[in-house]
Amino acid sequence: MSVTHTLIYPHTSVHDEAGHLAIGGCDVVELAAEYGTPLFIYDEQALRDPCRAYKTAFSSRTELCEIVYASKAFSCRAMCSSATC
Repeated sequence: MSVTHTLIYPHTSVHDEAGHLAIGGCDVVELAAEYGTPLFIYDEQALRDPCRAYKTAFSSRTELCEIVYASKAFSCRAMCSSATC
C-alpha cells in the first residue's frame, strides 16, 4: 500500500500488511518500540538514490564535479564516511 503524504516520507516508504509505516523495509512501530521516541530514521537507499541521480546528471555534462553530503544537515560517523554513491 502506498503512503499518502509522499512529500514528507522517503520514496522507500509504504504501509505494510499490518497497516504500519515501513521505511526501507523497516516497521516504524517496531523501531519505536526497540529504540524509543523521538526517533530519527534515515534510509540509506533514500539518501543514495538522489546522490546517484545528481552524479549522473552532472557527470554527463562535465568531469569536474564531486557530489558530497551536506554535514550541516546531519553529522555522524556513518553519514560522514568516505563511502561513494
